[in-house]
Amino acid sequence: MSKKDELEAQGFKTYENEDIQVFWNPKMCQHAAKCVIGNGKVFKVGRRPWVDLSQAPATEIADIIDRCPSKALQYELLNPISIVFEEVLDRSAAYDRGKQIGECEYSPSEKMWIISHTGVDSAYEGKGIARKLVLKVIEAARAKGVKILPVCSYAKKLMAGKEEFKDVL
Repeated sequence: MSKKDELEAQGFKTYENEDIQVFWNPKMCQHAAKCVIGNGKVFKVGRRPWVDLSQAPATEIADIIDRCPSKALQYELLNPISIVFEEVLDRSAAYDRGKQIGECEYSPSEKMWIISHTGVDSAYEGKGIARKLVLKVIEAARAKGVKILPVCSYAKKLMAGKEEFKDVL
């Protein structure tokens, strides 16, 4: 039995496109406002259907759903891409079924990492992969207690003036 069949048998509704299947159980849902705050274009209470998957990349939708405390929202990526932190190579890398499709490179020092380049294969642009690559480096920097200097134009734009990144800037 597929995840879709299993969840639909439990009362979940399914929303899907070519990249992601989103499952929602209205009887379990207690925190819809968190989804709306996460992305009000994708999740809009009062709209039917209330989930519009055309409004954001699948990876961004998955990030929002990962924060659902009640598990009323679940998902399955149909084109899974893995983001891996590769400390030995001073980068995070994106892989699609083992093929590298992107990277976020940094130069480490004891107290600071300089993000110098973020790139994604053109066939994968617009899917939120570059963002996930930078976030993976940020996550590792936080764990090690180091600051980040974003020199790469993408990382600089992503991080500039954002409260959520003040601790690493």
